[in-house]
Amino acid sequence: MKDIEKLKTFVKETLGCACPEEVFSYLKCKNNVPLHYGTELLRKINIGNRLLIYVVEVNDQDSVNLLLPFLFDTGKKERDDAGFNRFRLVIATDRVGEIKDSADTIMKTAVKDDRVHLHIVPKKDIPEFSDATYSQP
Repeated sequence: MKDIEKLKTFVKETLGCACPEEVFSYLKCKNNVPLHYGTELLRKINIGNRLLIYVVEVNDQDSVNLLLPFLFDTGKKERDDAGFNRFRLVIATDRVGEIKDSADTIMKTAVKDDRVHLHIVPKKDIPEFSDATYSQP
């Protein structure tokens, strides 16, 4: 139950999601999710089968340049294939100031979709969550 509240707080406050409360009746969090090409997500979060969130740690400019286009494409495809409304890519980093401008530029260039959002968050602001699925009838 504690992870559920942490997850809701993270989504609502840290990411600024204005999802209605009923969306939070189903939550799923999976940690250390492997993607293609050796990329691994810190977390993959499903909020109410409407919002898909990828959290990935990136701490250098080269990784931003290489990973972001791939992560945007992969997340958008999964969002569309699964029928989600939105996709949020969260970059967890110790170097927000160094990464933010280029990540925002890549987002503007690579993504022409108002249902995709990018968040650059200090790594310390990403809570630990257990692998879990929560479903409220």
